[in-house]
Amino acid sequence: MHRFKIGDAAKNLQVAMNPNSVSVEVSIREKTSGVSNTGITTTNNKDDKYKVKAKAKGILEGYVYQMKNALEDEKIRPKLEPSFKKKIEEAIGHLNGWLKYVQNPQADDNEITKNLKLNKQYYEDIIAKIKQLK
Repeated sequence: MHRFKIGDAAKNLQVAMNPNSVSVEVSIREKTSGVSNTGITTTNNKDDKYKVKAKAKGILEGYVYQMKNALEDEKIRPKLEPSFKKKIEEAIGHLNGWLKYVQNPQADDNEITKNLKLNKQYYEDIIAKIKQLK
């Protein structure tokens, strides 16, 4: 934890920052009376947002990777029925759209999580069918 004073006008204001977190703890001490107030803490949840987006990105990229490999695999490609191949291509397009959304700084974490939960079974069913063709 790093402690430092801020500016000449705020000689009694100390800020403690933990390099492993994005929270800031501020303690204030009145110099003339010696009264202090500690424990004013603000926390920025950017780390949590980053984790949600990174996890979603990893999952979505994994789905895309497996589906693209199925379309390119010499052993699997001939076994794909045209309707299933089209389903895979549409799923890849949908996933690429969500990947773009996830990488947007304005993306809503709740919507990302909700979308992953809603579509997880759909994508995993496609991948399970692909694995059966191997």
